[in-house]
Amino acid sequence: MPHDDAKHVRPTGQAGDQPGQPDAPALEAEIERTREEVAETVDLLAAKLDVKGRVRDQVSHTAESTKASAAHQLRSAREKATDGRGRPTPAAMSVAAGVAVGVIAVLVVRSRRASTSHRRIRIR
Repeated sequence: MPHDDAKHVRPTGQAGDQPGQPDAPALEAEIERTREEVAETVDLLAAKLDVKGRVRDQVSHTAESTKASAAHQLRSAREKATDGRGRPTPAAMSVAAGVAVGVIAVLVVRSRRASTSHRRIRIR
């Protein structure tokens, strides 16, 4: 920050002052302002170099955004899957039944494969 030496110089001819000598309280105030500016600059640089902190903040922001989006999607799905009284719609029931049948089919196929491979082992 450029500073103006002229504003810190007392006028000549005051008792006890050397002509053109800077005012001590004004110099102290300038030093304090400079210290504050330097401290602020150091804080900004430290924050920029804090990669862990920046990553943590980004992860937190992303997690919050994802949670909000998931909550919105869940509300939307619930609204579409239920009628005005909170009961499942026929389409939702059909989808649920289809998923249940699919899961049962996978479990039966796995069970049969496991028992068939077990028999093969005994035969050898």
